[in-house]
Amino acid sequence: MTNPADLKVCMIVHQYYYYDGRVRAYAEALVKAGAKVDVLCVSAPRHAAAPPLEGLRVFTIPVSRAYSGPGSYVVEYALALLFYTIRLLALYTRQRYPIIHVHNMPDFLIFAALIPRLLGAKLVLDIHDPTPEFTMSKYSKPATSRLVRAMCWQERLSARLAHAIITANPIFKERLVSRGLPPSAITVIGNEVDTKIFDRQRYEHERLLRDRRFVLIYAGTIAPRYGLDVAVSALPLLVERIPGIRLQIIGKQTTYSEELSARAGQLGVLSHLELVPAIPLDAVPRRLAQADIGIYTAISDPHMDVAVPTKVLEYAFMGLPVVASRLRVLEEGFSPKALLLFEPGRAEEFAQHILALYEHPARRTQLVQEMDRTFVEAQRRQQQQQSYFALLNTLLSAQETRLPVAVGDRVDDAHRRALDD
Repeated sequence: MTNPADLKVCMIVHQYYYYDGRVRAYAEALVKAGAKVDVLCVSAPRHAAAPPLEGLRVFTIPVSRAYSGPGSYVVEYALALLFYTIRLLALYTRQRYPIIHVHNMPDFLIFAALIPRLLGAKLVLDIHDPTPEFTMSKYSKPATSRLVRAMCWQERLSARLAHAIITANPIFKERLVSRGLPPSAITVIGNEVDTKIFDRQRYEHERLLRDRRFVLIYAGTIAPRYGLDVAVSALPLLVERIPGIRLQIIGKQTTYSEELSARAGQLGVLSHLELVPAIPLDAVPRRLAQADIGIYTAISDPHMDVAVPTKVLEYAFMGLPVVASRLRVLEEGFSPKALLLFEPGRAEEFAQHILALYEHPARRTQLVQEMDRTFVEAQRRQQQQQSYFALLNTLLSAQETRLPVAVGDRVDDAHRRALDD
């Protein structure tokens, strides 16, 4: 068996590498197994990042994420596809990657690897979020709209180019299968929390040094589908009972951020709202450790109902009690005693939960303990890395290079599909 050090993998993601925990988990697992990994991503934001692990290189394209509507998506994605194609070809001529792992969105970024595929590279398409459902959520479009139908078409076309498909949860797989993708071609690898980054014990001193403010925190995408206006609208109901309350929203600032700020101003609670620009993933745990409650106020729609919110997983691993919208994915994925759920959009019910936790610290402790017992410990035992390695080993079956997997971890040969199967 050839040493894994002979394996070279390229990853393409239309996000800044240091902001995407899912991509980092794959890349760093491969590097620690001995492989060499190159990542192609968008240009770096102003935040400095720690140097990558030895064996990992990060290359950027001269495109940044700056969406203002469907038209800007088309222009940006078209430019990104062009630059990823050029950069990948330049790297491939020297590195000859046997595996190229492409992360959506968009799905069609996989076409940047068309020429390497024709030259023998195996392609993995990782569907973090199904694009049709995401489009329905982001643009309030029905499934019958031209835009959503176009997203279904490009999803199928992109999937045909892949030798293997990965998606983030079983519900996503159901949706993909319902649109004609073969179930045998799809591997479910759930989102994981990097426990080296989200290490509760490491930041225990931050909790001890917290000031007297009562902090509600959200760290993630700032967009209408995340329902953050609910939390802002609840502030007038909370400030009278919790004078030191602070709603801290961390993420890339958008027009929706401006709307939230304006709304807080209208309600007279602007001093209780803190909008923080996006920060690298490594900086998030310290912010969480300084907070009191993690919130997830997403609306109910075809995408948000089934998308596992990584931010809730991060709250759980950092020992924060969670108040979240009542969505299918949360009801099915967590014990009902591990978090407090409210009907999406109901600011009064959200505020009642926050007040209950503020007034009864022991209740906060109970939620954290139940989350640890029913979710966190189970997550620590999962072997998502092993499933990923087994899948790659299947794709590498014609070569001697293998990644280390435990006995019994394997992927059926059905995962290997040709373009015209």
